[in-house]
Formats: sequence, C-alpha cells, structure tokens
Amino acid sequence: MAGALAERDFVDKLARAGFDEITIVQRQPVSIDVLGLYPLFTSDLLALMRRLVPVHQHGAVATAVVFAAVAR
Repeated sequence: MAGALAERDFVDKLARAGFDEITIVQRQPVSIDVLGLYPLFTSDLLALMRRLVPVHQHGAVATAVVFAAVAR
C-alpha cells in the first residue's frame, strides 16, 4: 500500500483495514530527483520545487516509510 499521508493517518488506515501490531520498520528521505520517477511529479512541478525548496533540502523533500503489520 502506498500514499502521501501523515504517518499517524496511515497507521489509522492500516488499523481500519484489519491490521494490528503496526510498527515503522524504516524511514528514508526522498529527494526531488527521486520524485521525478513518479508520473505525478511533472517536469514543471520538479522545476518549481527546485526553485522554491532551499538547495540544502533537495535531498530530503519527503520521507518514505515502511510499515510492518499483522493481519487480524
């Protein structure tokens, strides 16, 4: 399952979908360049992000989170 949500919201959705013992296994920063691999991020949007986001933050504009959970 994937999505752009706050961690708490994602955990709540997993619980409502029937999962227990939900834990975060890994957090990894995502760069603007990696976002370019996804169709949602057009070249215009990426260019805008590169202009508006301070250069020192280009390597971590989002966070990929891996969860582990047990099905009920």
